[in-house]
This record gives sequence, structure tokens and C-alpha cells, in this order.
Amino acid sequence: MNYSNLKIGYVPLKSDLITAPGDYRRFVNYAKIRGIDYEVAALDRVYDVVVITQGADITLWRDYKHGIIIYDLIDSYLSISRFNLKALLRGLAKYVAGRHIKLEFNYWNSIRKMCIRSDIVICSTKEQRDKILPYCSKVPIILDYHDEVVKNPKKNYRLNDKVKLVWEGMPSNLYQLKLIKKPLLKLSQKYNIELHIVTSHTYYKFLGKYGLTQTQKEVDKIFNNTIVHEWTKETISDVVRQCDIAIIPIDSNYFLTKFKPENKILFFWKMGVPVVASNIPSYARTMNNANLDFICKDEISWEKKIESLILSCSMRHSAAIAGKEYAEKIFSTDQITKKWDDVFKVVEHLSIS
Repeated sequence: MNYSNLKIGYVPLKSDLITAPGDYRRFVNYAKIRGIDYEVAALDRVYDVVVITQGADITLWRDYKHGIIIYDLIDSYLSISRFNLKALLRGLAKYVAGRHIKLEFNYWNSIRKMCIRSDIVICSTKEQRDKILPYCSKVPIILDYHDEVVKNPKKNYRLNDKVKLVWEGMPSNLYQLKLIKKPLLKLSQKYNIELHIVTSHTYYKFLGKYGLTQTQKEVDKIFNNTIVHEWTKETISDVVRQCDIAIIPIDSNYFLTKFKPENKILFFWKMGVPVVASNIPSYARTMNNANLDFICKDEISWEKKIESLILSCSMRHSAAIAGKEYAEKIFSTDQITKKWDDVFKVVEHLSIS
């Protein structure tokens, strides 16, 4: 496709385009690979195509009258009940934080309206796609690129004097570690467990600007032998490579987390690290497709699955390699790029019609 004929606008999560994973792991990286020219979009300008992220003010962009809209909706907001308290307050929170100009309390309904306006809605799981289809007929599933964060995968699977577990994510998701607090404490009575947390050293608990919190203090309440590493693109691979087992506990009672995609498992696998994870649909599907059995349904299974990896170097190695081979085959940079290519083939068809 000749992209040079298209004037493309992009509404980013962060204006610098390089600090938010939802930018550099998705459209921004695709544009770099294909040499696509685009600009940070402005509402008063006319574009052939606008790619909108979850950082956009959808109370405004849904009324955009020009061009084709691609909505990159990677979180499963439509899976949450429209009457859920958090869902009802999210619109107010975005207004108070200055992220939305218009006050709309029901964020679920704001998302629905944006999907209706969009020509294409990109999502990240089958479950999410099913929720979007009533509002948009073109809903491809595209996962993240990991080009900028996967460097020099792990090769040494021998344990030293410590068992290094690693968790990576946003500080707002740290609470999910409480789900495996008891298994971690039990394991620490038998093994020298060291938990490595890769996130921000500080964060705001409310609206992204209030309640400054020290991450180390929060994680010490869950497990006391913990080291917090500042998350950066430059150092994340170094930290993960030095660890033995990755853990991904997920709160499956909350639909926004229950229907998360498998991006995190794929990242750890590409880094050559075995993963133990919660039983949510995307994780269970991915583990099954890779012929691995490290999904946990309760505290007992968390303890057993982690311990089985602690006790066997060969199991850690085989689980890591099986995951890595699967991730690199099915979710390689080329495979993800082809999916974005398919999106722009649809754009070409829509432009002609």
C-alpha cells in the first residue's frame, strides 16, 4: 500500500511518543517499520486517517467529521458492567484530571459511542472483540510489539543462593500481589525467595496526581524480601534476565483485569523466563497453545507451580524455551506487522469505496 498518499494523524497516550508502551509498542512502532509519515493529530485539522489511542479525549474525537478513524482500544472497558461504580466514576475522574473536556459520568457509554463512530476498532483479546462487535464490524486483534524491551534473552537457568521471582507492571496493579501473599510466605520458609518488582519507584494513588506513594513501602506490606527496580526500556531486560521465574497474579473478579491480553506472558517468554500466571482466559489459552501447564486457580496451585520450577533446573529451562519458541513463532515482529498491514488494507478499501 502507498502510505504517502494518506495524511495520517495520531492521538497518542503521551505526546513524546516514546514513554508510553501503548505508543511505542503499537502504532508508533508499526509506522517506524513501514516508514509511515504521520503527525500528532489536532481536532481542527483534516486527515485521511486518524489513529486514536486510549489517551484521546473520546468525548471530542467521536464527533470528528473527517476521514477514517482507527480506534486502538486495548483495555476491555466494555466488559465491565455499565453500572459498575468504578465505571461510573471513571468519566468524572478523567474530567477532573483534565483528560476529558466534556463531563460524561458513564465512561462505558463514552467508549461505546467512540466504537460506533470508528471505522476500525483494534482490540487485544477474543473476549474484548465480542464486546465491541455490536458497535463496529471491523475489529482485528493485535498484540504488542516487544522490539524495544526484549534484549539478550536469558540463557543460564541454574539457581544461585536465592530464588529470584520477578513481577513487572504499573504501580496501580501492585495490589494483585496480595493474591499470592500466602504462597510466597510459605515458599519463603523453605527457600531464599527474593521478589523483584519492576515498576515506578513512586506513584500517585488518585487521579494520577494525588497521594504520592513510595512503591517500596507498599510492596513491603506484601512480602518483605523485595527489591524495587525503576522501570525503563533500557534496563527492564537486564533485570528480568537475572531472575528465575516470572509471576503474573491477576484479579479475576474485576473484568478489566480478567480480560487482559497475553502481552506480559509473551514478553517474559521472549526474554527466556518461565512464567507462572493466574487463570484468566487469555493466559490459559496462551499456556495451552504453548503446551505448558503453569496456570494457577488458587493459592495451593500457586505454591505448587512455583515450587516445581524451583526444584527443577530442567523444568525451568524447558518451560522457558517452549514459551520462547511459541512467542517468537506466533507473535514475532513480522506477524504483528502483517496484522497492522491488514488494517491499512481495510483503510485502502474504505478510501476507495
